[in-house]
Amino acid sequence: MPLLPPTFNDSLFDTIDGAESSVCRNFTPFIQELHEFLNELPCIRDIQEVRGRIMGIQPRYPHAFGAYTIKRGHWYTYNHGGRNEMQFNIGMFGPSFINPPYVRVGLAWNIYGPPRRIVNNSLESFRNLISGQRRLWDVFVKTNGLEIEWVRRADVDEIEHTQTSDVTEWLLHPQFPSYDWIFIGRLLRRSIDGANLTNPNQIKRITEAVFSGFRPFWEQTQSMAHGRSIGS
Repeated sequence: MPLLPPTFNDSLFDTIDGAESSVCRNFTPFIQELHEFLNELPCIRDIQEVRGRIMGIQPRYPHAFGAYTIKRGHWYTYNHGGRNEMQFNIGMFGPSFINPPYVRVGLAWNIYGPPRRIVNNSLESFRNLISGQRRLWDVFVKTNGLEIEWVRRADVDEIEHTQTSDVTEWLLHPQFPSYDWIFIGRLLRRSIDGANLTNPNQIKRITEAVFSGFRPFWEQTQSMAHGRSIGS
């Protein structure tokens, strides 16, 4: 029987703003259950194998997901090896961190820190890719209601958002500025997506739709960023 993801009920949003030790205690089992679901998803369960083939490395971990960070007010998880690359990412924000609070599902670049050059190369490859596949990309964005979550400077700026209708224009702006964090994906807000967030079948459907849609863009971007053709 296929695994279903855990649900994001009201009690999770209410407890994520507690003391950091309490948040870690409450959410570690939840994220581990989420990882079990993600690591069985057909669209991403083989990404470590793909990373190894494209990058010419032996991935440290065989499973897609396992890394995560939990802090007071929010947590996030991303695929193994994703810190220095374009990463599959799921995260959750509580009311004290952002209002309205939400769960995110999509792709991201953590550009803040030493791997900036490596991750920037991936971002530029991605921008070039969607520019050449504009029609396909626009359909994917509109169909899934994708938005952008971004931070200009990690030490100063608060989280900003770009709505679905402006996603492509934002990404392909000719004077694209420097950012420390960029996330593109579905934002499931507690205030309007409660029915989806508390339904495991809906969480599964949304996650599969977003990750499956991103998968070819991710794989082609990885190949471009590392100077390899898709078939190599």
